[in-house]
Amino acid sequence: MFFGTYERNLDNKFRLQLPNKLVKEMPEHFYLLRGFEGALSIYEEKDFQKYLSSLEKMSFLEEKERTYMRLALSSVEVLDTDSHGRISLGSAIAKRYGLSSEVVIIGVLDHFEIWDKAAYEEYQKKNEASYEKIAEDLGKLSKEED
Repeated sequence: MFFGTYERNLDNKFRLQLPNKLVKEMPEHFYLLRGFEGALSIYEEKDFQKYLSSLEKMSFLEEKERTYMRLALSSVEVLDTDSHGRISLGSAIAKRYGLSSEVVIIGVLDHFEIWDKAAYEEYQKKNEASYEKIAEDLGKLSKEED
């Protein structure tokens, strides 16, 4: 389970040191895929397999589902970890997702996200005021489901 917010810098080889608090035991690799609002979503093997299982329930005959599968799965990259607890994003990934050298890593339960720092700050600024309203609306939904 991932949670917390961590500011980091990419080195000149586009490597990212992952926080020890975020990743207790470093796996051999992670799976990167296109996230939302400009974030990169990073999964460990077991959670990536769960994600793939959820996609298998979709119908490739449905246009929206087919489009989502194509866009999401074509973005998947396997990121190997090194002995220093780093992942190498590479210049192509950094460029594709608009990452500067300053990034923010946030935990989101079954995965973590990597954001360009300026983009994350803008996202926070845009959405912070609606946090309580969103929580209230989600609380109402969960009561309706009970």
